[in-house]
Amino acid sequence: MTGPEAALYGALLGAASGGLSRLALKRVIGSSDKVFYSVFVGGVFVRLGVLAGAVCLLRRESYTIIFLFIVLMLLAQLVFEAFPIKHGPKSAA
Repeated sequence: MTGPEAALYGALLGAASGGLSRLALKRVIGSSDKVFYSVFVGGVFVRLGVLAGAVCLLRRESYTIIFLFIVLMLLAQLVFEAFPIKHGPKSAA
């Protein structure tokens, strides 16, 4: 795997993971705190599992490839999940 491939695949996996997490959080954002935080913590563990799986699959690659993959994956997750959620639910006032 080359550097640009690692960056692309990391960004795609991060976007998919962050997008699914965002979708799950948007569905429960109006729910009770217990439900919301359960989904949030579950999403954290799922994303950590995806990260661990990616590192296991890339264990034979160079550290530069692994670093590029992980950094782009985490940044894409942040963009697709954290930024759109920060303003809370849209309410019809």
